[in-house]
Amino acid sequence: MNRPPSRIYRSALAAAMIPLLLLAGFAQRRLNQDRVAMGITRGEQLGKTAPPVLVFTTVALGGFRGLIANALWVRAMDLQDESKYFEKVQLADWITKLQPHFVTVWVVQAWDMAYNISIKFNDHHDRWQWVMRGIELLRDEALKYNPDETLIYRVLTWIFPPKSVQDLSDADL
Repeated sequence: MNRPPSRIYRSALAAAMIPLLLLAGFAQRRLNQDRVAMGITRGEQLGKTAPPVLVFTTVALGGFRGLIANALWVRAMDLQDESKYFEKVQLADWITKLQPHFVTVWVVQAWDMAYNISIKFNDHHDRWQWVMRGIELLRDEALKYNPDETLIYRVLTWIFPPKSVQDLSDADL
């Protein structure tokens, strides 16, 4: 027959737990510093450069941000298959706020704006507005969070020169 643990035994376990938690905290801080020093993770503080929405989602959702972003990404791809690009714009905005270092969503969204959404309009001015929104998304927002990503620069060169030539036919712009 098992006896319940004595009061002294439980007190000793509780007393041992406090220094072990402190030790784990110091070890975690050191591990985080080493990860940043080795370039394994990004070490910048979001609070100084990010909009409040991004800081809030980072803190409030924690590790679930990736799962939510993945579900939104699946839905965005379904909308693309259905040619519902306007609805996809909002989902992509949410994904970029949840995962600002997820380069693919920035690139796909800018491409959709410049090539897929812009051709939905007959007026050249409206078309050019969507092309510029795609360029600005990459240039002004994506590069702020991913300054060393060559894919963003590559897509900018794919969008800007062909879309900025003056004498384009309706099919090109």
